[in-house]
Amino acid sequence: MALNTDNQICINITIKTPAGFPSAFVTTPGTTAAELTARSVKHFVDNNQLEVEEFELALIRDNEQIALGVNESLETYEIVEGDILHLVSCQPHIDG
Repeated sequence: MALNTDNQICINITIKTPAGFPSAFVTTPGTTAAELTARSVKHFVDNNQLEVEEFELALIRDNEQIALGVNESLETYEIVEGDILHLVSCQPHIDG
């Protein structure tokens, strides 16, 4: 952990796309899930690793997927240095 220019604690986390592409992000515990989702989706789209659609972030703990509320901060879910978050599509899945 380090401090940013506003003396806020910074944490390093990894976010993965549904296809499993990982990328490291530096953020603060006070960042909302919506802010981090938008930032990570833009990153993956810009790198041709993701198509534009609506996503949410999820944390997997104890083999359980926990969706992060869009207006909730990372600290609400006790996200810490080294955690891995997953982008999950909000689009309905159609079998066929």
